[in-house]
This record gives sequence, structure tokens and C-alpha cells, in this order.
Amino acid sequence: MSRQPIFSSTIHIRDFIDTITGDPSRENSSNYVEILTDANIFEEDNFYSPNIIVEPVCTRIHAYMTRQDRDLYLPNTFFYADGRFSTSLLPDNTLEISVQSLSLMRQGSPYIQPESA
Repeated sequence: MSRQPIFSSTIHIRDFIDTITGDPSRENSSNYVEILTDANIFEEDNFYSPNIIVEPVCTRIHAYMTRQDRDLYLPNTFFYADGRFSTSLLPDNTLEISVQSLSLMRQGSPYIQPESA
């Protein structure tokens, strides 16, 4: 039997949506979603070491939203999320962040690829 993660710290994420689906941890509820993104980690002033490799981190954000709101959260939409989080190592030894969103908002329109001429 797997242990449920403990969400004890808060995180603020700003990134682009890779995928949005129904939340697989919630049965029979179309208003709960899971946003998948590879959160990019950027260097901070006075907090950088060449000995640390900085790579995107697989992130799953769990949120509640209405169907109307969900239609606004498309792939490549920039979003902000705050919430409690936990981390785990995946079988391939990479880090994954799981966030229970306390607030979620989108910024602007999703990027639309121009058609090639």
C-alpha cells in the first residue's frame, strides 16, 4: 500500500501548461484537474553554484475549477499557482513535485503557432 504524500510547505510556480487532464487521484469528479508542466528552475542572484545542475522538474498541479474555467487553461498557457507541495523520486531517479493548488490563475492567451506559408 502506498503512502499518501504530506504537503507541509508552500511553493509558487509560474510556467507554461504542458498538459491538463482530469485529476486521476479523484474519482468521478470532472471539476478536479491535474496540470502537468516541466517547471523551469532559474538561477537566483547570490544563490548559484556551477556544481549544481539545473534542469526542469516534472510538476503535477492538482486544482479545482469549473468546466468554463478549464476551457481557458490550454497547453502553452502561462499560469501562476500557489499551494502546498511534496516531492518524490520517480523510478528513473528524477525529481517530481506534486502541488495541491490553493490559488491558480492564467496570464494572457495561449500561444498560437502561426500557420506556415
